[in-house]
Amino acid sequence: MTIRLDQVPLGHAFRITRVHWDILSNEEGRRLREFGLDEGVTVTPAHRGSIFSRDPLALTIGRMQVIIRAGQAAAIEVVPAT
Repeated sequence: MTIRLDQVPLGHAFRITRVHWDILSNEEGRRLREFGLDEGVTVTPAHRGSIFSRDPLALTIGRMQVIIRAGQAAAIEVVPAT
């Protein structure tokens, strides 16, 4: 069962199964690809912006940490990494 990246709990690893490139702008898609966010990649949500907001979302990808917006995370489907 896939879930959206913006809905997952923090601190657990997830594997990206699908990115809905069609709902992202060209600039957003380019930026996510530059960060290495694509199908098959494992990410770990590290923290969110604040207590009152789910935006932005910090992700750990390997040894790198990147920040994406909640709207971008909503375009990414994931499953728990095994």
